[in-house]
Amino acid sequence: MAETTTDGMLMEKQYKIPFEMFREAFIAFQKRFVYPRTYLVMGLLFLVCGIYAWFIVNGGENANRTLYCMIILFCLIMMFFQWFTPLKARRTLMEGVKEIEDDAYRIRIFPEYLEIGTILPPEGEDTAGADALFDDAPEENFSGTRIHYNKGMHVEEYAAFFLIYQQKSMIYVLPKSAFSGEELEILRVHFSKRLDKNFRSHQK
Repeated sequence: MAETTTDGMLMEKQYKIPFEMFREAFIAFQKRFVYPRTYLVMGLLFLVCGIYAWFIVNGGENANRTLYCMIILFCLIMMFFQWFTPLKARRTLMEGVKEIEDDAYRIRIFPEYLEIGTILPPEGEDTAGADALFDDAPEENFSGTRIHYNKGMHVEEYAAFFLIYQQKSMIYVLPKSAFSGEELEILRVHFSKRLDKNFRSHQK
């Protein structure tokens, strides 16, 4: 984790991610990077099934129909797992998201990178009590991940959120409701300038 700083910061926002928004964002991520390969593999397996089904019907007396049926069954099982695996991954992720649904997040936008992370509660109840006694709110802790603008960083804009991901391995959801209309336009210009073709808008 990089040491956080506010020097040169362009914008800072605090937000929460609704459960359904995170689900919608992860589905969008799967449609872009998971399902194309899934459908391709399922299509190839379906083609193999069709070929061996043709052999069963038209293969004549020498056709090994038992073997062909086993191959078709194996392909059908593999097709099922290709279909089921993304659903299972989504279900597992969303079960974990339920446990952190109430967490608050903060994004800090800098000219050369972003810092996104969780806002941690103040440490120690005794300190919080002392702060209350002196009418001083405890300072929040910020645990952030630094994401530099590079070829591996992408930002996709949807109707309700920005989907930020690095190398297709880690995704971040940024609700647009946390920003004003003017701030959203500033973000679009900034992302477009820093990321070029790696920034895409899917708004109709």
